Amino acid sequence: MKKTVLLICTLALSTILAAQPRRDKFNPEEFKAKLENFITTKAGFTSAEAQAFYPTYHEMKDKQRKLQREIFQLKKDAPNNNASDKDFTLVIQKITDLEVEMASIKVTYYKKMCENVSPRKVYAAMQAEDKFHREMLEGFRRDTPRPKGHEQKTDK
Repeated sequence: MKKTVLLICTLALSTILAAQPRRDKFNPEEFKAKLENFITTKAGFTSAEAQAFYPTYHEMKDKQRKLQREIFQLKKDAPNNNASDKDFTLVIQKITDLEVEMASIKVTYYKKMCENVSPRKVYAAMQAEDKFHREMLEGFRRDTPRPKGHEQKTDK
């Protein structure tokens, strides 16, 4: 009898788990290809413009990602509650300096991009990138169960 109950419970559990939607692992190359395709379409890049734009764009993004990781690490390793205000001030200053450096990288690289592709299309690419990320986040929100009190609001 115990074996039968155990077998039924195991089958029920495996059926429930098999019915759960699977999340594929994040594939950075696939994400990059989708992003490039989206930007290329929305900005109206020719293949020559895309070839001129993306190396500079990706170089900028790599530098920004490096700085963003440093900022994240500083926030993660924040001083404990017993630390002095001076310790917190130093961390805030380091984070602010890195954010300023990120802004400086943007300025430098957007100037380079505008030398290779028309500023109109660089601007369209900026807007497309923002739209791509918004749509990705919306997709995650729709697919992710939310705890009570965090329901997605809809316009009716």
